[in-house]
Amino acid sequence: MVYKLSAKSRVVIKFGGSSVRDSFSEALRLVQKLYEGNEVVIVLSALKGVTDLLLKLAESKSPEFLKEFEEIYLRTIERLGIELSIENEIRELKFILRNEKAFPSRKAYIDHVLSFGERLSVKLFSKALEDEGIKSTPVDAFYLIETNGSFGNAKVDLKKTKDKIWIVEEILKRGRVPVITGFLGNFNGFRTTLGRGGSDYTASVLGRLLNARAVLIMSDVKGIYTADPKIVRDAKLIPFASYEEVSTASMLGMKALHERAVEPVKGKIPIILGKTNNQHLGTLISKINAGMPILTYKIINENLASIGVVGVSEVNINAQIYKRGRNWICFLVKREELENTLNAIHEVIFQ
Repeated sequence: MVYKLSAKSRVVIKFGGSSVRDSFSEALRLVQKLYEGNEVVIVLSALKGVTDLLLKLAESKSPEFLKEFEEIYLRTIERLGIELSIENEIRELKFILRNEKAFPSRKAYIDHVLSFGERLSVKLFSKALEDEGIKSTPVDAFYLIETNGSFGNAKVDLKKTKDKIWIVEEILKRGRVPVITGFLGNFNGFRTTLGRGGSDYTASVLGRLLNARAVLIMSDVKGIYTADPKIVRDAKLIPFASYEEVSTASMLGMKALHERAVEPVKGKIPIILGKTNNQHLGTLISKINAGMPILTYKIINENLASIGVVGVSEVNINAQIYKRGRNWICFLVKREELENTLNAIHEVIFQ
């Protein structure tokens, strides 16, 4: 499926960690296509695997993890043939690791350490765009996205962030492409993070405040499926899904989109999910849906898991009902039975 964006549209496009790591050239080409006749705003995640590595570094302060982090970006810079120094960021990171006690809490310290992944991705991608002839400006969301003080899972303050959106508007007015760190924000001068997958949330907030025509979420999968295709062999791609369905599915464990990403754009701006490699756009999130239920799951503990089914209120299967809501139901299962039960429920619904 292909969704066409009209000329002169303002588009926010977010690239996930796998896109930045494995499909860098394809991401650049997509930006080049959209840049012709459109105003483009880019939101980036850290390279895939880097956030987990930085978390280990924050907790251990291990020189080995620090060296590994630095080498990941140095190798990427070399592979892409980009002339770029990351000395200042590495110097700052070393300083932060030595001064954890300067932060109001351990979570605040960890959030600052985690910020280096997105900050280096933005610096790298912006320089690559410049080398391709597209003028760009890297933007650290610390100076743009205002949040509450829930370090590790902060919520964006739309009103305060709106007061700073002029930063992006000025860049666009100069005909440049803003390349903005996803996942990150600011609370009282300390760095915050928006929770795993938070770059989706960043993109939707910017889409709302910039009155974008669409928000594109690009990753290593085509879009939203009826279930996790890595687990359910017959999972089907969903071409259209409603804001409400996706928001509920995300709350119940769906990993395709951050659970707060829908709220800022709900009823106003469509979200389109696609795969960076081959530039395939697969799922349009708007007011309409395809009438295809979405199966999700969450690991509760080492013994239990939950399976959510969005889009139906009843499923004819022998499983314990955990909780339910309007047009969705959730089952409780033993963890070792998760895969078989997911496949069974999917077969019942789509037989």
